[in-house]
Parts: sequence; structure tokens; C-alpha cells
Amino acid sequence: MFEFFVGGAAEICGSSTEFQGGFVLGTVSEFGIRAFAKPNGTDNIHIESEDFGNFDIEIGDTEPRADEAETFSALVRGIMNGFIESGNIFGGFDAKISSEIPAESGISAAATFEVLIGKIISTLFFENSVPALRLAQFGQLAESDYYGRPCGLSKQLISAVGKTALLDFSDSEIPRFCELDFDFSKSGLALALIKSSGEPSDSFEKEMDIQKDLALVSWNMGHNFLSEADEAEFIAQFPILRQKCGEKAVLRGLRFFEESRRAQEMAEALETCDFSGFLALCKKSAESSEEKPAALSFVQNLLGESGAAIVFSKNVLAFVFEENLAEFVEKAEKQGLGVMFLL
Repeated sequence: MFEFFVGGAAEICGSSTEFQGGFVLGTVSEFGIRAFAKPNGTDNIHIESEDFGNFDIEIGDTEPRADEAETFSALVRGIMNGFIESGNIFGGFDAKISSEIPAESGISAAATFEVLIGKIISTLFFENSVPALRLAQFGQLAESDYYGRPCGLSKQLISAVGKTALLDFSDSEIPRFCELDFDFSKSGLALALIKSSGEPSDSFEKEMDIQKDLALVSWNMGHNFLSEADEAEFIAQFPILRQKCGEKAVLRGLRFFEESRRAQEMAEALETCDFSGFLALCKKSAESSEEKPAALSFVQNLLGESGAAIVFSKNVLAFVFEENLAEFVEKAEKQGLGVMFLL
């Protein structure tokens, strides 16, 4: 019997830059999905889970099914297909799976689950040799083609790497990543998630709207992707682009360049333990966010100069030094804000 754990992805900066060839900085949470699995000597994958359901899938039965849309059995079928299409032959296994990811935390259970299934197959049948990028790509295709929800690659790749990493999407065919010589759990910085009391937002629809605007700006600049241009070129064309694309699209284009650059600068700050520089960049990222949860201003005021907060999904992610944690939690809870720690 093998034990597995995959932490959920926490995107720190650059979350909307991927599709235009930008940079994303991310790390993994202590919340994730755990499994116990073993080969069963059959051609059948058997999953037992209170969180994701119980189901059996025959290896080789890889056709997408309409009745499986938005189910986790569809994700297993899609990942299985990714391995098979890549020429990998493997056997059946039994797995018991449980999730530790809190509801509405902003951590993608689907992306984490996808990487977990890939890691199980890689470990049981290929001596854990399948690269992180391939596991992430199998998950992305399973979510897009089988689950029925088009998605990027960043969350899967962060979970597959399993460490703080800078992702580079300038080559859309072969994204690159750099594992940072930095560990939040040993840095003295804690990642505290403050859940917003606001209404849930349709993050998928919003992301599609952002990507539509960014593609429009890129096309009007004569590029396939915004990463093919530089910020100076964009600024020079700003007045013309505003006329052609509209105010909202151009401001989103500006944020693309800012966030992609900030992700790289944040990575450098972490590797050099420049925490003041990192926190300053976090504050700039939060200031540039389109939608700010109601709790953001309160958390920022509470932290002052001793930390920083960013927008994380519809919630707030705060970076707090350990010596200030107790006071921070006490004051936040007095205001009725729930605090959980991602790291």
C-alpha cells in the first residue's frame, strides 16, 4: 500500500497571465488531497471516496461520456487517456481518497485531484518517473475534454511541482518552471486565508472575459500573444489601443504586463529573502486587482507594515510574520473574520 498527498495550488501573482504567455508565481498549500493506493492485478481502476464518489473504470475505456460531465470519474478517465495516448501501459489499482481542501477556499479540488491520480499511476507503474509537466498536462486535458471545463495549466503544474515555483508560459507548447530555493514553512512567513463574506462570483466567466479582452489587445498590437510585445511598446500604443479596444480591455492589458513582471520580481525577492520587497510587491498586486473582497481593506489596515494581503479567488490571502500571528488572528476573529492557514 502506497500513501500519497498532493497539496492544492496557491497562485500568488500572475494568475491571469498564463494564456498570453506570462509568468505565474505559486506555491502549494498544506490543504490538499490524500490517498492510499495499491495495484490490484486487474484491468480496472477502483476508487472509493466520500468526497468524490465511488466508481470503477476499465482501463482502455477512454471515450468521453456526456453523462460524466463535471464528475471526478470523468477526470480519472481523461488522465488514463493521457497516459495511454502517450504510449504508457499500466494496470489497475484500488485507491481510497479523501480531501482536506476547505469549501470555497479558492483552491481547485479538481486540479489537485487530477495531479493525485497522475502521481498514483506514475508511482505504482512507472517508478514515479513521469515529469511534473506531463502530469499537469494530463490533468489539464482531462478537465477540458472530459470534465467539460476549459482551464489553464498553472494550478495543475504548481501542485505537480509541489514547491514554490515560478512558471513561465512564454512557450505555450512547452511551459517552463523554476523551483525556488525558498520554503514558506521555514521562512517565518505564514499564509493566512481570510474567507470573504461576499456572494460567490463566477470566476470561470470572469476569466473568460479577461482572456477575451487580452486577446483583443494583443491582436490590435499585431501579436499572437501579449508576451511577444514589451511593456514600453504597449505604453506607446496605449491611446490608440484605448480607442480600438475600450478602457477596460486596455487596463487589463496593462495589468498583464505589471503582474507578469511582478511575479518575476517576487520570485527574486523570495530567493534573496528580501521580505520587505516581496510584501511591497504584494501590496501593489492587491491595489491593481479589479475586484476587491470586502475584507481586503480591513486585513491590510490590520497588517500595516508588518505584512501584506492579496486577492485570492474571492477571498484574501495574507502574508503574516509568525511573531504577529496571534495578534492578527485575535483581531480578525473579533471582526467576525474566519482565518485558516494555507501554510
